[in-house]
Amino acid sequence: MALKQQIYDFKNVLEGELLERTFEVMNQGDEPLKIERVKPDCSCSVVHFDPVIPPKGEGKITVKIDTKGFDGPERWVVKIFSNDPTWKEAVLDLRADVKQVITLTGSAVLFTGKSRTTMTREIEISTGLDMPLILTPAQFTLSGKVTYSLSEIETEKRYRVTFQNVTGKAENYRGFLKLKTNFAEKPEVLIWIVGRFEN
Repeated sequence: MALKQQIYDFKNVLEGELLERTFEVMNQGDEPLKIERVKPDCSCSVVHFDPVIPPKGEGKITVKIDTKGFDGPERWVVKIFSNDPTWKEAVLDLRADVKQVITLTGSAVLFTGKSRTTMTREIEISTGLDMPLILTPAQFTLSGKVTYSLSEIETEKRYRVTFQNVTGKAENYRGFLKLKTNFAEKPEVLIWIVGRFEN
């Protein structure tokens, strides 16, 4: 077994992008090369491969990676197991610098303390893309317990969501605010809200 390339760097990609790379595998021997299995190191990767490569022939291994949930420099490893007596296990190394389409200063808001104390929490939402970001409220599950307001800090680039608890009784609650975006790569933003109040 011989590989034309083992390391591939996609460079800068957007979070949520589907990456795909095909590697060429050559059989330099006189017997059929059997690719017994190809095992990605994470569930974000899917692999398609030619199971048998004839002598002096060439096959392909295609790796697909879903970058959803990744951020910053990332590396994915895919192991190839074959019947090659001298190289039973080969490794494909894929890399990318994943850029967030939309960034939040936090993914959750926590209110904790006395039930009669008014508290305010803020989360900023921004985009690093050179296109306008439009946020629209889609679903809010804590009406009557929490109020929120959405304001623009920088037109169609940066937003601030301000949350305030509604004072009242001792209770615990959990809910969320869902905002729709105009980005196909990240169609919605979810902010969790947790309240723990005592008298």
